[in-house]
Amino acid sequence: MVRIAALLFSLVGSLALLGSAAVAQPNTGFYSVTLANEVTDAKQVVRGTLFSCNGATCAAAEGTSRPAIVCASVARELGPVTSFRAGNEMLDGEALAKCNAKADTTKLVRR
Repeated sequence: MVRIAALLFSLVGSLALLGSAAVAQPNTGFYSVTLANEVTDAKQVVRGTLFSCNGATCAAAEGTSRPAIVCASVARELGPVTSFRAGNEMLDGEALAKCNAKADTTKLVRR
């Protein structure tokens, strides 16, 4: 009986630790960005936010700035943006045009 109780106790403890590990994982999907051109580095820091990139697609956890500011910062640092999502909000054509007005096309040559 003691063995069964010890086994159940260790099983419950393991499941509790496993559940807390899943909660501790960072959320990297709040911002989703598609760039006009691929980036070579998989990790990009833009305005203090770490973006994980794969080709021309980047994602990051939520930051403290408004989505339009984050988009403009991404465009300035990584080049023109073709789509930008912050949470459930997609930037429309007019907002993307304002975002891309900040794009620095000279950085495309350096990356």
